[in-house]
Amino acid sequence: MELSAMLEYQKLDKEMMALENELMQSPIAREYATSKHALAVAQDQVIKQNRDAGDMVKQMEGLIAEYDALEKELKEAESAVPDVADVNGADFFIRNVQKLISQLKNLASEIGKMSAKIVELNQNHAATMAAGKEAKKKFTQCKEPYDVEKEKYRPAAAALQQKIAAAEKNCSEDFLNVYKRLRKMKKFPVIVPLANGRSCGGCYMELAWDTLVTLDSKPFIECPSCGRILYKD
Repeated sequence: MELSAMLEYQKLDKEMMALENELMQSPIAREYATSKHALAVAQDQVIKQNRDAGDMVKQMEGLIAEYDALEKELKEAESAVPDVADVNGADFFIRNVQKLISQLKNLASEIGKMSAKIVELNQNHAATMAAGKEAKKKFTQCKEPYDVEKEKYRPAAAALQQKIAAAEKNCSEDFLNVYKRLRKMKKFPVIVPLANGRSCGGCYMELAWDTLVTLDSKPFIECPSCGRILYKD
């Protein structure tokens, strides 16, 4: 694959990026993006709050079950009072009852705290739902003018996409995989010339002598630091 085909592919991709950026920098697109983000945040919060509510309900059910079991155990202990015939037995009974009462008080406190958390969560959930409803309304209002604005760019974008698709046929699959991976990592330009005869034109790391020698025998190499495709200008 010739270097010229790779450079042509990047040139067309750069034009597409410029077209996309022009659209996204428009006031309509910015407002649309803001409303879309606000809606996504509200939806994520609702999902999290629903998950937290489920966890809290399970914890509350566990606490109540534990409280009921202790209360039953206390009633059984109290019903055994007439059977206590000696001082040691009475002392054991008193300590056991006091322990159970203490545990019940602690559980009651935990249940009270959990109840307060559930009430707070319900209040927050109501506020989040209201914010989500407003965000959805705003998003719906912004979407139509954004779609109209986007439609203005469609012919130019479609023409560029055809050129990009044609350019891809002249590029190897390995190159396209590397290119698209680096593009996704926002390392653009992906293909860069050697700078000052010894450094990467992207990250400006000075290359080792043996790497430079390799570039003398090949049309391009990958930068060992940033992964960009290097060539001699």
